[in-house]
Amino acid sequence: MLEIGVIEHSDSPYASPLVIVKKSDGTNRYCVDYRALNAKTIFDAEPIPDISEIFTKLAKDCFFTKLDLSKGYWQIPVKDEVKPLTAFITHHGLYQFNTMPFGLINSAATFSRVMRKLLKGIPNVDNYIDDILVHTATFEDHLTALEEILNAPEGA
Repeated sequence: MLEIGVIEHSDSPYASPLVIVKKSDGTNRYCVDYRALNAKTIFDAEPIPDISEIFTKLAKDCFFTKLDLSKGYWQIPVKDEVKPLTAFITHHGLYQFNTMPFGLINSAATFSRVMRKLLKGIPNVDNYIDDILVHTATFEDHLTALEEILNAPEGA
């Protein structure tokens, strides 16, 4: 994460602990425990898309694509003044995030807002968490929607 610029060394006065969580496949996942920070954070009420509404839309269509935005949160930069709040401690020292970390109370809302704005106006496209769902009645419309999605970051 340091090598790809997701995190950087920090001299923040704050430090959340790093915890190890066992994944279902038996491997370990390192997570920052932001419970103390989350308890002091004002909640962002941006709604997360309703999956049942999305499924209702899918029922009428014939062509489907699901795009999984791997580590999508890491595509959203953190404001410089907020970075020290994301600091976490390891046996190698103190680090902070340059990009939006998982585990913050408002990360999902922020990501949802960014995706809503990014995909606004593209017909037959919905997002749920870090997935983009394309659903169309015709193959031609499907290709058009995919092209618009792939070009959307240019206008973001």
